[in-house]
Amino acid sequence: MMYDRHGNRPTKGARSVDWDNEVLIAKCGPIKYHHWARLTADPDTWSEPETDWHREWKLRFHKDNVEKTITVDGVSHRMDARTYFNGVRYAIEFQHSPIDTNEILQREMGYVNMVWVFDCIGKEMPSREVGNGIIRIWWKRPRQSVLWCNQPVILDVGDAGVYQVIAMPEYKNDYWYARHCHKDEIVNTLTSGTFSQSTTALKQLIEEGAA
Repeated sequence: MMYDRHGNRPTKGARSVDWDNEVLIAKCGPIKYHHWARLTADPDTWSEPETDWHREWKLRFHKDNVEKTITVDGVSHRMDARTYFNGVRYAIEFQHSPIDTNEILQREMGYVNMVWVFDCIGKEMPSREVGNGIIRIWWKRPRQSVLWCNQPVILDVGDAGVYQVIAMPEYKNDYWYARHCHKDEIVNTLTSGTFSQSTTALKQLIEEGAA
C-alpha cells in the first residue's frame, strides 16, 4: 500500500500502522515504488497483491482519495481510490490479477457505485475505428470474468492509452466496442470528477449506471 493510517508515505527504515493498527514496515528499494507492507495478513478479503502498476495509478490521486476504507456487512474493505461525480462517491478498483466472478459481484454490490480499471498492458487487442470515434476491439484471449462487470469498465493498454468500454461481446470471440483516450485524460476525469470531450463515454456509462 502507498499510505499508512495517517496518510504518510514510507521512508527508508520507517515503521507505522495500518487502518486496523497492525504494524507496517517501509519497503524502499531501488527498483519498485516505495510502499508499505504489513507484517500480518490483510483482513480485507477483496485485497490482492499490489504491483507497480497499482502503485503508479494510485500515485496519480491525492492521498485523501486513496486506500480509504468502508464497511460492508460488518467487514472493512479498502478502496484502491475514490472519486466523486455530482457529489456521489465512486470507488475505483485497479485490477491486475485474475478475479472470480463472485468477487466482482460482491464488490459491485458492496461499493454500489464504482469504476473498474483492468490492466491489459501487453495483451493482444488489435483494434480499428468504425466511425464516430468508436473503436472495435478483437481481444484474442479476454478475461472472461470482465464480462460479468455491471459497472463501468476501463481497459489500460499502456502507452496506447485506455479504452472506455461501451459494449461487451454477447458470445465468445465477438468484438468489444470502446472509445479511446489518452491515460492523462481519464486520470483527470477520475481525479477531478469532471468530464471532458474525450471522456464522454465514461460520463454516459456513469449516468446509465452500468457498462
